[in-house]
Parts: sequence; structure tokens; C-alpha cells
Amino acid sequence: MFYLCLDIGGTEIKVNILDQNYQCFYPEDYHYPSKAQSSKQEILKHFTVILEEQLQNFKGSIQGIGFAFPGPFDYFHGVSLMQGLGKFESLYQVNIANFVQQWLLSQRYTSGFPICFENDAVAFAIGEYQEGVAKQAEKMICLTLGTGFGSTFIEQGGRVVRSQYGLPDSGMLYQQPFLDGVIENYLSANGLASIAQQFSLEDWDGLSVSKAAAAGSNEAQQVFHQFGVMVGIALHPYVHAFAPDCIVFGGQISKSFTWMEKGIEAGMDYQKSLDMIASPYGSRSTYKGLCHQLKQL
Repeated sequence: MFYLCLDIGGTEIKVNILDQNYQCFYPEDYHYPSKAQSSKQEILKHFTVILEEQLQNFKGSIQGIGFAFPGPFDYFHGVSLMQGLGKFESLYQVNIANFVQQWLLSQRYTSGFPICFENDAVAFAIGEYQEGVAKQAEKMICLTLGTGFGSTFIEQGGRVVRSQYGLPDSGMLYQQPFLDGVIENYLSANGLASIAQQFSLEDWDGLSVSKAAAAGSNEAQQVFHQFGVMVGIALHPYVHAFAPDCIVFGGQISKSFTWMEKGIEAGMDYQKSLDMIASPYGSRSTYKGLCHQLKQL
């Protein structure tokens, strides 16, 4: 039994096929452009081209397809709700689940083909909990730091926590009030760039700061330290209320976790034993999370 998994981002779509033991069939992911700025017809056609290539080239038996999408998104019904984010604008209120099912039927694939849609940060967190660095944790927080900010809280047994411990109904923190805006304004690429400007590193993006930090730049390393402090301050009330065993970090910014860790600890001011781990798995954990959800179906 195999599961086709797609990690759909604003820049690219990464694809792999997993078996029921969460092992990737391809040693290297397939990479496709996301075409997130294109028309509805072009994006949907692009999805079918990817699906057709994967389903025709793979000789095993595909038992389901999982899509990891950024939000906002109606994951239960497979409907995109993204607006004003500069990506997939043309898919607003499009029922992607129905479109994919109809396409599968038109191509004579089985009508019982299960399809699931999941938030990309949630899929990543589930993958980390089931088969990643947080496999033995009773309670974990998973954060993705990149262009946007993702967060997922998971309790023992793999239950995604929502509407408890001061969390919103979605269980995600990105729109929670913080300083002069919301958390995502600060714990994202834009927040990192704002801190870089304070250190006179104008027009530096996260990659530039990361390369400079790795090359030994004290200013660049201080940017990540201060960003870490901001992460810790924002997380403080939720960590104290939820009391996790570990926090797992993913996303592009988390690749510079070495210079963030002390800042996070200082900002969080949490005295209990707590493991903080930067995951090395990336999309592999997202696929595993999708695979897990598909197996539940």
C-alpha cells in the first residue's frame, strides 16, 4: 500500500510516495513550481499534470492522495480560503477536493480513492510526533518559522489540541495578538527582516542573514538571537499553560536554530525540563503526517 503526498507551498510543490511504514519510495523528492500566481484554470491543470505524472510513472498500488496546504483553508471539505496572501488567490472558494475526485473518475481511477487535505504545519507536526524527533513525547509544540508562522499543539495519543490552554479554536497562534500586531508579523521572515534592519543589515533576507551568521558575522548571529528572544516572549503564555515535553522547530528560519536557542530560552523564561529540537526532516515529516491521516481514513 502506497500513498501519494504533496506538500504545496507558495513557491514550489514537493512530492513523494510513502508506504504504510512511512518510508519514502523516492530517495529524492519531486519538485514542481507552485504556479501560485496563475489563474484558477492554470493551477488546477497543473495539479492534474502532477497527479497524472505520478500515478502513471509509479507501478505500485496507490491507496490515497494527501495534500498539505497553507491556510486559511477548509480542510474538511477541501476548499481554499486564501485571500490577500499573494498566493493561490484564484483558488478562493474553489472546492479542490471535488475537482480532484472528478478528474480521477474521468481518468478511470477508482471512485473510492481517499483524499485528505491538511494544514501544512499540522501535517508536519503529526509527522514529527508519529515518526520524527518528537516520537516519544507526551506533549509537544511544533512550530514552523518561514515566510509565515505555523504552530501545532499535540497531546499524548496524537490528538491535535484546539480551544484549550488559551489556544484559539483553530489551535494555531498566527493571528493571536502580540505587541503591535499579531504573532505572525513577528515570528516570520518579515519579523526577521525587521530585526536585521535594527542591526543596520537593510535589504537582507533570511538567507543572507543565515549565510552571514554561518560565516561568523556577530551582527547576523545577534539578529537570530534577538529573533529567538521574540519567539520565546510570544510563546511564553502558551508554554506555561500547556507544559510540553518538547518544542520542535521546522521551516527555513529554523535552520539557524543554533543562534536562536539561547534567545528563545531567555524570552520564554521556563524553568521546567524542556527539549527544544530543530527537525532535520522538512517535507519528509509533512509527508508522514499526510500518510498518517490517510491511514486513518
